[in-house]
Amino acid sequence: MFRQLVMPGGGAPIGAALNNINSLFVYHPLQLSALVETFWLNRNNAGTAQIGAPYAPWPPKMSFDLLTTEFVVGYNWPPVGPPTKIPQGPPAVFVRPLDQPGVVGTWNGVDAFPPAGLKPTNWDHLIYAYLLENTRIFDIFSKLLETYMYGEQLETPSPAAQAFWRNLEYLVFGDAMPSMLWTTSGRVRRDEIANRLTTYYWMFGIDLSHANEVAAEHPYQKPAAANRDFIPTFEAFAKEVWRGIVNARNTSGANDTDPTVVATLARRIYDMMATRRLNGNLSREEFRAVAIMSFMNLAILYDSPAVVDLKAAASSPEMRLLKMAERVGMKPHTRTKPFLDLARPFSVLMQSIETGAFNEPGGASLLFDITNDVSRNAEDVIDQYSLATGRELKAQTVSVQPQRTVTVAQAGGAPRKPSGTPAQLAPRRGEVLVRNGQ
Repeated sequence: MFRQLVMPGGGAPIGAALNNINSLFVYHPLQLSALVETFWLNRNNAGTAQIGAPYAPWPPKMSFDLLTTEFVVGYNWPPVGPPTKIPQGPPAVFVRPLDQPGVVGTWNGVDAFPPAGLKPTNWDHLIYAYLLENTRIFDIFSKLLETYMYGEQLETPSPAAQAFWRNLEYLVFGDAMPSMLWTTSGRVRRDEIANRLTTYYWMFGIDLSHANEVAAEHPYQKPAAANRDFIPTFEAFAKEVWRGIVNARNTSGANDTDPTVVATLARRIYDMMATRRLNGNLSREEFRAVAIMSFMNLAILYDSPAVVDLKAAASSPEMRLLKMAERVGMKPHTRTKPFLDLARPFSVLMQSIETGAFNEPGGASLLFDITNDVSRNAEDVIDQYSLATGRELKAQTVSVQPQRTVTVAQAGGAPRKPSGTPAQLAPRRGEVLVRNGQ
């Protein structure tokens, strides 16, 4: 959610995106809360049950007043002109909360957000949060915050970094504000970490790579109606898509691409996700999970104030996270880079599947059209998935054929033909056998 808010075009955080992120980290916690509520209010397909229509955010007037209130620590606000930076304060270029992409609007007591012409907001798929959490970024930031709170093992953070850690504590590790729509914990669901692990298993039928360690302190339940067939179905889907991409690049030879098989597998994934999302179920859980992971992800995309203060400046996100973890005696996952590289394209692919875009052979063919971004994104997912999991999706399926028996001809006799029926002797393409886990 925060990633889309400050970096609507994606890519590396440069120029305006850097100003957006630096400003985001120093907003007052109430302003960040208003951003969350406004982002949900402006969400794409807000009127449909699958996106969570039953849950209403704060009234727009309430959010608007918070977004326009001038109480940013570290700035003098003159009556006329831009805000003036206080020395050693937050970033020199400041973006007001209301001016962030996707939030611009006006309020006259009658109109509601979004204003005419505003593009609806959209957050990442839950798979994004799952992949980010596998890097152990959540545990590392939790330990860093704890270390700052209870000792002087780390250098005193700068004012900008202090604002970041304060917001992280308030939004992610503090007691959630009951009135916020993304509040998913309470007296019944006391443990947010356990709740999130339950949601991952519910949607994907899989645990975090370090689930055993987490479960020791945060025991969680595995729903009986989980999508346990998601991984084998997705891997079969990805292998068929790769077969199509390879054939699209071939200039000669047979083309055994089967759009019908791809469409069938895409439809199975679509049905798994749709069943879990009936009437907006799990929408808030997904929204909060991707929001808090994206907030942490933004902090390691560049040499942010939090990174610099920890002497963790580096040339890549995974190296920054590694150096930050080392400051508190921890290590991220050994495959952090492919997890980070996979998160965004996998989110895009899963959201495309959930629109039903590939449920028919004609739509599935887009995945093999190497001239478009759909195919390029799918190939990126296949590459990074293999690196992150160690399971090769580009290997051709090998089927075991019946043994051909040839009897050596006796002297003066003709050799006998191989035994077996024509169907047994013919080369066969490996079958894709999956079942829906609903």
